[in-house]
Amino acid sequence: MKDIKFKKLVENREWEELKKYIIKLPVSDIVNLIRSLSSADILIILRLLPKEKQADIFSELDKEKQLEILNNFTDEQIKSLLDELNSDEKTELLEELSPKLTQKLLNFLTSDQRKLILRFLDFPEDSVGRMITTEYVALKPDWSIDKAIKHIKKWGKDAETINMVYVVDEHWKLLDDIPIRRIILADKNETVRDIMDNHFIALKATEDKERAIKLFKKYDLVALPIIDSDNVFLGIVTIDDILDAIQEENTEDFAKIGAVDVENKDLNFITNLKDISISKIYKSRITWLFALLLMDLLTGGIIQGFEATIAKYVVLVTFLPVLVDTAGNAGSQSATLVIRALALGTVEKKDWLYLFGKEFLVAGLIGITMGLGISVMGIIRGKNIIIAEVVVISMIVNVIIGSLIGILLPFIFAKFKKDPATASTPLITTLADIIGTGIFLSIAYLILG
Repeated sequence: MKDIKFKKLVENREWEELKKYIIKLPVSDIVNLIRSLSSADILIILRLLPKEKQADIFSELDKEKQLEILNNFTDEQIKSLLDELNSDEKTELLEELSPKLTQKLLNFLTSDQRKLILRFLDFPEDSVGRMITTEYVALKPDWSIDKAIKHIKKWGKDAETINMVYVVDEHWKLLDDIPIRRIILADKNETVRDIMDNHFIALKATEDKERAIKLFKKYDLVALPIIDSDNVFLGIVTIDDILDAIQEENTEDFAKIGAVDVENKDLNFITNLKDISISKIYKSRITWLFALLLMDLLTGGIIQGFEATIAKYVVLVTFLPVLVDTAGNAGSQSATLVIRALALGTVEKKDWLYLFGKEFLVAGLIGITMGLGISVMGIIRGKNIIIAEVVVISMIVNVIIGSLIGILLPFIFAKFKKDPATASTPLITTLADIIGTGIFLSIAYLILG
């Protein structure tokens, strides 16, 4: 019903009625409603809303629509929009823009804001330094609880979260983080130092954001303080930013596992598939598929090398698809388990040998089970116990080899500092096709002659 009413108001260009309708809606609902609209209509709708809501909606839109909005807003509107964005949202926006547009937007910021954003942009691309927000509440250790509460009331309304407040010294070095409930429940004549426990978790700004994700999961955090190499407090990363990062990481992994090339991590390609152009979808998929095609040509070369054996025992060809497909599926299973374990941190690169040995035993058992399953068909279709023997042995060996490929590839990619998810299902199945075909026909040649 919400979609129908919204679309009707837009189609009839009833902007005043539309303003009354959407101004009451949550930001996430408005974003979902306007996502499929043209940029021209989105611009009109944004101008109907208060500047605070404009900024919230703008930060949720994909990069292409953000760029179109910036190109169509006046300088005054852009400045107003930037003023309402948090520091982490400004950083995320500026890192995606062209140098010329970035410079233009930087000129709209105050000198202090500009220095801060440029410092954040200097951190590595996937580091937590790019996610820092400076909207937090900081206290001094010698303040009374009464003074601390007054300070929180004054500055808390502009903070991204006040569930946690942070204690810093005169050099702005982080001393502690304190839950707000501890301050509220303390005696007003106590000092902040009296309720400090000096136990806190912080992360250096140069650390990878995946490290932050793991800390949020492990300790159920709502915010994580970020420091520099001298323990100077730079800002915080909040749970909403981490949820966005988790979604981005998962989407990126899905793309890699499916052998889809996401250029410059433009993950809107996957999450908003309806709105993406045909040429962009084509470009993202053709590279990997063409590379795998070239690899698959090796399979034909292997088959051609065993023409004499195949000509004599044509029935062997009927078993080839099931053998290589089973090996590819087994490899994909083992790779999926390892990729997920590496992502969660329950498995590390040093564990590769242990998991290799474990997978060898598991794959052996699976291979024997699958071999027994295909043995009956080997006898019936091959009308020869020796054909059945070839098929059974090939199945066992292929499942083991496919599984070991699947277990090793993520570790190999991780070793070379590549995302383990790059060990995609299509890559593993293609390798299984090539190697499995060679194994099957070699075993047939050795046994059958």
